[in-house]
Amino acid sequence: MVAAPPPPRARRSAGDRRAQLVAIGLELLPGTPVQELTIDEVARRAGISRSLLFHYFATKRDYYTAVTRAAADVLLEHLSPRPGLPADEQATGMLERYVGWVETYRDAHLSFVRGAAAGDPWVAEIYEQTREQLVDLSLTALGLPDDPRRRQLLRAWFAFTEELVDQWVREPTMERTELVDLLRAFLDRLTEP
Repeated sequence: MVAAPPPPRARRSAGDRRAQLVAIGLELLPGTPVQELTIDEVARRAGISRSLLFHYFATKRDYYTAVTRAAADVLLEHLSPRPGLPADEQATGMLERYVGWVETYRDAHLSFVRGAAAGDPWVAEIYEQTREQLVDLSLTALGLPDDPRRRQLLRAWFAFTEELVDQWVREPTMERTELVDLLRAFLDRLTEP
């Protein structure tokens, strides 16, 4: 008896293939900053040629932008307040999840923050959008009104938090709970009426 030929592989839609390629970039991010992802490695993991990857993303920058935007979306989802928790617990939970995020994705996170600070326009745009969304999440979690003063203070607090958490991940000078408590105390002080 002759074995039946394997069924033909279904072709992926353009949207599915783009999503697959971005997902591969996200898988590589814990150990590799986005600007250091190699197109050859991404294509190899996807089982496609390098030139086919450029069918879905016109340039490396387009690919890096898509991966960076996807990573920012994952971060926002990860940090989003959990429904049903009191405001006090939501803000602390967001901080704990943020510290864990930086511990896991330190190099990629640092690349994101430093890329924005260095004036890389595509990173800076995504970074600013993400920062504003985090400000929105924080105002909601804390039950605070949205006004220019509080937004400005929260933006500055996020910059302080990014720097301190990055330094702490490299060289922990206090217990993790102390770090979260310190950040929360600064946040509470800044957002007082």
